[in-house]
Amino acid sequence: MLSWLFPSTCELCGETADLTICPDCLRKLPRIPVPVCLHCGAPTAGLQVDADRCDHCSGHARPFAMARQALRQSEEAMQLIYAFKYHGALHLARPLAGLLHELWEKTPRLARHSDWLLVPVPVTLQKLYTRGYNQAGELARHLATMRGLRYAELLERRDTGVLSQTRLTARARRLNAMRAYHLKPPGFFSRHRSFPSRLVLVDDVFTTGATARACATQLRKLPGVKEVVSLSLVRIGT
Repeated sequence: MLSWLFPSTCELCGETADLTICPDCLRKLPRIPVPVCLHCGAPTAGLQVDADRCDHCSGHARPFAMARQALRQSEEAMQLIYAFKYHGALHLARPLAGLLHELWEKTPRLARHSDWLLVPVPVTLQKLYTRGYNQAGELARHLATMRGLRYAELLERRDTGVLSQTRLTARARRLNAMRAYHLKPPGFFSRHRSFPSRLVLVDDVFTTGATARACATQLRKLPGVKEVVSLSLVRIGT
């Protein structure tokens, strides 16, 4: 009766739909085109010096083994991100996690193993209190259910006095991220004896990779962890 009186509508087109994003709008969201850099996931034109990596990644060591993003930046993708992240649209968590699930199926390095542990990028306690949820945590939780995997909140974000990294330069982003992201206190890990050797860091957006690098650096400190992969919903900038 409630569904009949108050039918759900698509977040993008406004048409009545069974899902909060209708199938047509989901299909139209721009995916990352191939070929991509095998490290950071950036689209490449095939003209770079290194056949497997973009010029930005070639010759540089990274603490994460691979980064992949589901969508290119677009007006529609950012509309969904803003609604989900800043306007309490938790109903978008499942369809957005479905896009990560789709990307997972198309990424052999992820699909060939079944022992991944999903780790969401954390937010500060202040943002958690204000929003009431961590958007990356919601994505990780739904994706874990879809994949039949576990997820664990192993990281914390400390308040560095910078409200958002959006307007920082690339160098400032790196420095701020390294100060902000840390493993949870030792007492938390004393209750967890071991972790899978493969971890997937889940986030909503990927811009310069500063957050992924800082979080992966921390996760690599855990005993037995051999590989950290970054998985994000939208790639900003390219």
